[in-house]
Parts: sequence; C-alpha cells; structure tokens
Amino acid sequence: MNIKCLRFDGGGEYFSNEFSEYLKEHGIQRKYSCSYSPQQNGVAKRKKKHIVEIARAMLNEKNFPNYFWAEVVTTIVYTMNQTPTVAIHGMTLEEKFTGKKPNVSHLRVFGCIAYVHVPNKKRSKLDPKAEKCIFIRYSLEQKGYRCFNPSTRKL
Repeated sequence: MNIKCLRFDGGGEYFSNEFSEYLKEHGIQRKYSCSYSPQQNGVAKRKKKHIVEIARAMLNEKNFPNYFWAEVVTTIVYTMNQTPTVAIHGMTLEEKFTGKKPNVSHLRVFGCIAYVHVPNKKRSKLDPKAEKCIFIRYSLEQKGYRCFNPSTRKL
C-alpha cells in the first residue's frame, strides 16, 4: 500500500523543506483543508477528540491529577490497538499490521491496585517484598507495567 496524498489542515504544521522534499521524491501530493473547518479534517481529528474525551473521563473517574494525562493517553491508544474495530472488519490494528491476533491476557483495569516487586538488592531482610501502587499504563519499552507509588510519588 503506497501513500498517494496527505491532507493537512491550514494550521501550518509539517512545512519543513526536508519534509516537502521527501514528499516530492516519493510522489506524494500535499493537499490542505480550509482553515477553521474541522469538519474537513475527518477521521484523525475525530479520533484525537475521542481519545481526549476518554482521557478526561478516566482521570476524573479515578480522581487523578491532570499531570497524568500523557500516561492515560498512552494507555488509551495501546488498548485501542488491541481492540477489534469495525473499520477493518472486526480485526485489531495489530492483527491487520502483523497478521497475528494480539494476546490480551496482560490487559489490566486502569487505576487498579498493583503490587510491585521490590528486588532483593533494594531492600533489607525485613522490608516488604512488594509495594502497593496504582496501575497507570503498559510499558512500551519492556514487558511490564508502569505503576504509580502514592507514598513516594514516583512511577
């Protein structure tokens, strides 16, 4: 599948010379929608708005401060990529991209209690082996979760 055209809103993003040259080299047309006409921006703008609305609801439901917004948005997008969608006939985005159904057994409820293991080297003999934390998001760098420890205020 080759990209033939990219549509941009009239807001002025993506105007670097390098990007323009890249588009020209690959035969990709650049088209613009009218300024201040979000109805022309279609699917991407509506999806962004949907993600922001879900993030607001999740933050409010768990009484989390707004500075967790990036963690919440990452969790939302990760979960959406694991969820079947009508647009690609009930397949997940990951399945469409890789050809394999994703394993969803690792999915957890946002904001649930999570007990995080404390390695032997970071504790003394009588210290607890786990800390009570709150699940925030899935780690994109390794197999694991990102959790917030309310007592230390660290991720």
